[in-house]
Amino acid sequence: MRAIPAVAFEGVTIRFRAPSGEVHTVARDISFDIAEGTFLAIVGPSGCGKSTLLNAAAGLLFPPAGRVLVFGEALAGINKHATYLFQQDALLPWRSVLDNVMLGPLFRSMPRAAAMEEARRWIERVGLKGFEDRFPHQLSGGMRKRVAVAQSWIVNPRILLMDEPFGALDVQTRQIMENELLGLWQETRKTVLFVTHDLEEAIALADKVAVLSAGPARLKGVYEVDLPRPRDVAEIRLNPEFNRLYTRIWADLREEVKRSYDARHP
Repeated sequence: MRAIPAVAFEGVTIRFRAPSGEVHTVARDISFDIAEGTFLAIVGPSGCGKSTLLNAAAGLLFPPAGRVLVFGEALAGINKHATYLFQQDALLPWRSVLDNVMLGPLFRSMPRAAAMEEARRWIERVGLKGFEDRFPHQLSGGMRKRVAVAQSWIVNPRILLMDEPFGALDVQTRQIMENELLGLWQETRKTVLFVTHDLEEAIALADKVAVLSAGPARLKGVYEVDLPRPRDVAEIRLNPEFNRLYTRIWADLREEVKRSYDARHP
């Protein structure tokens, strides 16, 4: 029997009504699924609806047509199996690193002493031991992102939704964080939906890459990334198969990027 997917989009169409009353279709008839334990990257032109699709998987919005299934059940509220890592960190500025990481377990009624012990373990796991008492404004961008990763993983979600989480980092810090993410994923095999503008990042990280068309988004294709694991995101780019995959996927993506650009610059 076929295993139940972690997330499935079934004929999902998403529309918004503008203040003018005009209805905008953001995504149209999207159907694909993600097996549990899969790292899926979602790419597409800027503004095509990638983040909107992630919000639907999080239960932050509900499509007027189609549905989102999570482990076989139609999503009818906030996705209790998922955590969400945004491009901009969502750390509380008045709380220390330790207090920020503890929040999730405390919200789930874990005793404070146990939550503190688990938070210290995750802070050490992401390389921030010794920074427990620092506040977000005292940390670099990469360090804040490590805190956000610890926040996401500490609650042991089955699904991680990641919306360009490393997009604001410099190239060197970004590669370090990408490798850290792959290390954590390799250990835990969570299901990951990872939105990115960067096709190279998508291929370096993922098992599969889903390409969306220019808005309103349609699914253009889902590509298998058959590259060896474990991976180093810098070294894997030197693999000839990486270049072959990039050329193949970019052939589809380039057309959509051009369509999106032309629509914005008539």
